[in-house]
Order: sequence, then structure tokens, then C-alpha cells
Amino acid sequence: MTHSQIQMTQIDLESFGQFIQKLVREELEKFSNTQNHGNEKEFYTREETAKLLDVSLTTLFHWNNDGTLKNTKIGKRVYYSKNEVLARLNP
Repeated sequence: MTHSQIQMTQIDLESFGQFIQKLVREELEKFSNTQNHGNEKEFYTREETAKLLDVSLTTLFHWNNDGTLKNTKIGKRVYYSKNEVLARLNP
């Protein structure tokens, strides 16, 4: 017979938020890995996006603010949709 144990502890709100972000990030990575074939990505980092579009990180910041190229945040990290980046490459 297997016994399961639940342990309750107090955790501050910031630590709980970081824990949830970590779990979400891990799940998104798993999902992304199962959805993608080969090395195809659905999202690019700020650095990857800037390099692909041959612009600075500051330009990406301004494009996000004026709606030219919107970013997606996962936790504190910023990503850009592959589809939107490719649309900017081929106007």
C-alpha cells in the first residue's frame, strides 16, 4: 500500500509567484518541444528577433510600444511570435 503525504508550509507571495512562473515555463517548453518538428521555434527571444530583423533591442522596444511588433512576456522574459517576426521580414 502506498502512502501519500501532503505537507503544508507558509510561503510568501513573491516566492509562490516565482514557483508558478517556473512551472508554467517548464510546461510551455514541454508543449513547444512536442509541437515543433526539428528545430523550429514558435517564439524568438529579443536577441534572436533583433538579429533576424537586423535592428537594435531599442528598436524592438519602440516597435512594441507603438504596436509595430508586439511581444509576449513569460515571467520576466520577452518573446516574439515566429509568425509576426516572419511577417516583418516579408512585408
